[in-house]
Amino acid sequence: MSASNGKRLHRTHQIAIHAPADKIFPLACPIEEYKWIDGWQCEMIYSEGGKNENNCIFSEEMSAPVLFPSAGLGPTVWYTTLWDTTGYRFNALLITRLSTAKFEVELQEQGDGKTLVKWDYTVTALNEEGNRHVGDATAQGMSGMLAFLADSLKHYCETGEILRGGGA
Repeated sequence: MSASNGKRLHRTHQIAIHAPADKIFPLACPIEEYKWIDGWQCEMIYSEGGKNENNCIFSEEMSAPVLFPSAGLGPTVWYTTLWDTTGYRFNALLITRLSTAKFEVELQEQGDGKTLVKWDYTVTALNEEGNRHVGDATAQGMSGMLAFLADSLKHYCETGEILRGGGA
């Protein structure tokens, strides 16, 4: 497979949350996600400070089955490539044996205590097997995952409680 033949999908999602960006942004961390993502589990592989930061690496097993339901994948490895605490931006590279993904989050304060949270998610197949699996189910999984994250984050930020049973 040549580099130009990998199937690629892109999805975006945004939501307004009644909370300031400086309270929301730290929650984009694999350790903090235990507070607001129902069923979250991860393994921290590398972090100098114990939380998300530039070059943080962790793995989790929730996203791959949502994106590739018939593939039987193991963990997804996340590598934080941007952790901007003043601009409220977080970028990560996600890697499975079938695909790589660019996951981007940006927060923009809107005034009146509201923050707009925007996600961009781009998945690209890495090989022929990945090309066979990157399709409608992956697109639906990406949209579902982003909506689940948005709803869960909004609920937690506005109520202080985890949203139970949301499922991606």
